[in-house]
Formats: sequence, C-alpha cells, structure tokens
Amino acid sequence: MSEHRRLLKSTSTISSLTILSRIFGYLREQRIAFLLGTSDVADAYRVAFLIPNLLRRLVGEGAVSAAFIPTFTRYLNDENRKEAWEFANTLLTAITVFITIVTILGVVLSPWIVPLFASGFAETPGKVEVTTVLNRIMFPYIAFVSLSAFAMGILNSFHRFAAPAFAPVLLNLCVIAFSFLTGFFSNPEIALAVGVVAGGALQVAIQIPPLIQSGWRFRWIWNLAHPGVRRVGLLMAPLLFGIGIVQVNVLVDTQFASYLSTGSAASIGVADRVMELVLGGYAIALSTAILPLLSRQAADRRLEEMRTTLNFALRIVLFVTLPATVGLILLRREIIQVLFEHGAFDANSTALTAWALLFFAVGLSAFSMVKIIVPAFYALHDTRTPVWTAFVAMLLNIGLNFLFIRPLENGGPALATSLSAAFNCIALIVIFRRRHGSLDVRSVAASCLKFAAASMFMGVAAYSLIRIPGFYSGPFLQRALALTTTILASTGAYFGAAYLLRTREIQEMRGVYRKPAPAVGAVGEKLADPQL
Repeated sequence: MSEHRRLLKSTSTISSLTILSRIFGYLREQRIAFLLGTSDVADAYRVAFLIPNLLRRLVGEGAVSAAFIPTFTRYLNDENRKEAWEFANTLLTAITVFITIVTILGVVLSPWIVPLFASGFAETPGKVEVTTVLNRIMFPYIAFVSLSAFAMGILNSFHRFAAPAFAPVLLNLCVIAFSFLTGFFSNPEIALAVGVVAGGALQVAIQIPPLIQSGWRFRWIWNLAHPGVRRVGLLMAPLLFGIGIVQVNVLVDTQFASYLSTGSAASIGVADRVMELVLGGYAIALSTAILPLLSRQAADRRLEEMRTTLNFALRIVLFVTLPATVGLILLRREIIQVLFEHGAFDANSTALTAWALLFFAVGLSAFSMVKIIVPAFYALHDTRTPVWTAFVAMLLNIGLNFLFIRPLENGGPALATSLSAAFNCIALIVIFRRRHGSLDVRSVAASCLKFAAASMFMGVAAYSLIRIPGFYSGPFLQRALALTTTILASTGAYFGAAYLLRTREIQEMRGVYRKPAPAVGAVGEKLADPQL
C-alpha cells in the first residue's frame, strides 16, 4: 500500500502544478481567442502550432520518455549511477543532433508541410501562406520542448516531478506576455508565435538546476552503438509508429475540419483545450507518476503488484473522470461562455465550440484509461501491442469521420475520436489480461456503478442550480460566480453521494496525507525523493 500512497502523492504534486499550468493555459487561450476569435487567422495559428506540437509528441515527449524511463530505471536498479549518466548523455547527444536536423527541415519545408495538415485552407486565399509563416516561426519550439521532455524523463526516474510539471506554466506565461506586446510586431499572430518559442526555451532552462542536483553533468558522447541507446532505439521504433498513429488521428480530424465552415478547426482546438484541462488535472498526472513505479515493478518481475497498481489507478481515474464527463456535458455552454466568450470570440464561437466539446466529453474516461494502461506495456518493454491497437483505432477513426462529418459538422471529428479511444481502451485491457493476468475488472466495474450513481446525483444538482431563474444571467462576473458556485456545489454533491455509497476510493484518497509506512527495500529508499 505504501507504493500506492506514494503514487497518489506524486500524482497530487503533478496534478497541482498541472492544474496551475492549465489555469495559465486557459488565460493563454483566452488571450488568443480575444485577439483572433474563430477567424481564418485563428485557424491558421492553431494549425501552425499543431504541426511542431505533434512532432514534439512524436519524437520528443512521447517516444523518448516512454522508451527512456524503463531503460534508465534498469540502470538505477542495478545501482550503477556512472553507467546511468553515461547512457543519459549518450542518448542526449543523439537526440540533440536528430532534433536539430528535424527543426531545420521543418522550417525549410513548411510550404509543403502545411497542406498535409490542412489542405482545405487552399480554398481561402492567403490562408495557407499565413499558416506557413507562423509554422516557420514556431518550428524551433520542437527542439526546446523535446529537450525539456528528455530532462523530464530523468527527473521523473528520480521521482522529482515538481520542475517538469511546472515547466509548461512558463510556456503559457510567455505566450500571455507576448499577447500584450503585439504593438512591437506586424500583427498579433506573429507575437503569439514568438511567445511559443520563448516559452519552449524557458521550459528547458528551469529543469537544468534539479538535473544538476540529481547528479547530471553534461558530456558530449557520440556513440550510437551504446547498449542503452540501442535498447531505446529498439523500443522507440514501434513507439514512433504508435505515437505517430495517435497524432495521425489529430491530423485526420484537422483535415476533415478544414473543409467545414470558418472557425471549425479553431473550435475543435478550443474544445480540446478544455478537455486537456480535465485530463491534465488528474489523468495525465497519474499516467506520468505511474510509469516509473510500473518500471520498477516490471524490472523486479513483481507482476502481481503491477496488476494491483493498474487496478488501483484505473479505479482512481474513473472516480475522477465519470463525474467530470457529466459536468462537461451539462455545463458545456456555460463553461465555454465564461472561459472564452470575449473580444472576437462571440456567441457563435461559443455555440460552435460547445457542440464539439459535447462529443469530446463522451470519450473522457476512455482517453484517461488509455493513458494509464499504455505505460504498463511500456514498463514491460512491450511497445508493439499499443501500436497495433492504436493502428486499428486510427482506421476506425477515419471511417467514423466519414460517417459523422456531415450530420454532426465539427462534432463529427470529436465523436469519432472519442469512440476510437473507447475501442483502443477495451482492446488494451483485454490483451493485457490475456498475457499478464486479470486486472480484476469486476472490482473496477463494481466501483463504476457507484461512481455512476453518484454522478447522476451530481448531474441533477448541477442541472437544477444552473437553471434557477436569474441565477446564471447578467454581467460576466455574475455568470462566472454562478458557474463556479454550481461546479463547487455539484462536486460536493458527488463526494457526499460517493461517501454515502461507501466507495473505497474515498478512503484511499483520504489516506494520501496520512503518515506512510516506512519504505521497504533499498531501491525504494534510494529512489524516494524528499521533494516529492
């Protein structure tokens, strides 16, 4: 149980900082929406940022972290710090060279890359050209944030989560700052693009001090034959393909949206940001914290403990996401209106975005569960299985886009993404159970019944409150206060109902801040970090 308590504490650390990041992320999105609305320029900016951001997830944050942490943890478990740092520096050298080449190619080839992501922009004169200019400015972001992700992998392996979790806050602060400096640039979108690059540089800088404190000293070591680098390379080959498939889903959605009415691509982007606020609040934090733990359990062949940890994590994430789904569905219009309906983001933009958010919300639990299950395969050095399930899910997403795009407009890509995520989640659970033993899905399902009952009670409370005559009306501050009151009251109703239903997850989460039992095992003591 001590490992689960440590997992929840790590998750709480990451979650708190991620929520802070999401708050500033919201302020960033509000400034972007205020300046650009859901115009053609807004579409261009979001697609231009999407391209380096997707590549960052592909070659940086996703593949490198997933392949690096299990391998680095193996060196730490062998208590050979010198070899661990040699491996880290060797891999850092290779990544630096590769990312530099990718960045240069991205800047040069932007006129050909942009149409691959939004060919429908060609139907609007000048839209592709604006997107190309913005993409060229922002492409160096991939280099900075990939190095930031590598640093995060090292720090997370030592259970140091604070600096990596805080780093995205700096990106958001930079974009917000540059949004007030538009007078120094030819137009607002250029200022925002420069802010993205500056924020990426700061994300790297903030993680250097804790890296040095952990024992890292940079050395340039070019050795592609290093055993650790080769192991990471073998793990990354399917990972690149698998994570690439996930990003292809985003590309597919963007392509379909580019043929819809003006603002459709931007509205999907804003709705996705609201989803990330919920996912980042707990699900992404939990998935970040769980990989080092699962990697240690896998290295020690403690498979029974792995299954117990996964069962625990799945129950906790569903405990959070099921009521969040109900809340997003019932309050989607009010949430978008309060958060974004300012300046160029008008009532039509709110309606367009709320429609997409409705269908994204359906898949919230599935998105979250995938982020919990996939690290288990990575910890077992099985990177191929998530690839194949993601590939089939991608094909399903493409087919569903064709099916939903016309009747649901910008809601079509959102629903297609949600349903394909549900398929991916179920497939991964079934495969893991067949290969590595039961995850005790029945106990998860039993907990879900209680979550659903409590969520229904919460939903009634939310629906009743927000529709009290005159409660949600008037000026912005009154509506913001009404929405905040509704969310807090509904959350209280959910936890109250969950307590009356005797959900064990309430007790497990309450136990986080109780005094933990002493750590067992030398490795656990060495890896524990007082800054946690």
